[in-house]
Amino acid sequence: MLLHLWEGIRAGLVLALLVGPLVVLLLQLSIRRGTLAAFAAAFGIWVSDLLFILVTHYGMGGLGNIRGYSYFDEIVGGIGVAILLGTAIFMWFRRPPDLSGERVLPSKRGLFGAFLQGFAINTFNPFTIGFWSFFTLTQVHERELTDAAAWAVYAGILGTIVISDAAKVLAARKIRELLRPEVLVKVQRVGAVVLALFGVGLGLRVWFFGG
Repeated sequence: MLLHLWEGIRAGLVLALLVGPLVVLLLQLSIRRGTLAAFAAAFGIWVSDLLFILVTHYGMGGLGNIRGYSYFDEIVGGIGVAILLGTAIFMWFRRPPDLSGERVLPSKRGLFGAFLQGFAINTFNPFTIGFWSFFTLTQVHERELTDAAAWAVYAGILGTIVISDAAKVLAARKIRELLRPEVLVKVQRVGAVVLALFGVGLGLRVWFFGG
């Protein structure tokens, strides 16, 4: 069980290294509207991820009946690779966000709005959809993990995401002076390279090493 938990933590660490729209959202909210607003958005992200886990875990199992078709794994793998590489390319060329501006404390309504913002950005993020769908299919159902083992993996991923997001929120104001546009570009591109390597590795595994 501990091995499965560690497996989830490793996958969560890969996600934590990525500098995508969710990280930018947390940094912007923490700097401009305070820590509480950033945590509200983070909570929306975590709720969205939990819903993805539930939907993919209990929904992807039905795909087992069609996995016997020729090239099914290759097709699904190709979609996953396309999402990963597409996201990496977007991250590489995206302009750094503007984190300047005065801090505005949010109202209760503003906190709920921040929650919805985090929830919506994560839920409708193609990478999030692709990651949970492909991960659950290939790393859980394909390996026929027990429910206990599967939830250990999920707990490792989600726990790592929660801890890393909380750390980013708490550190945001302290590292504000370091977040110059040229620094953000470098960080984004490191994340893009990591994501691209993950996509290439996935493609090699699916197409050349038989899944």
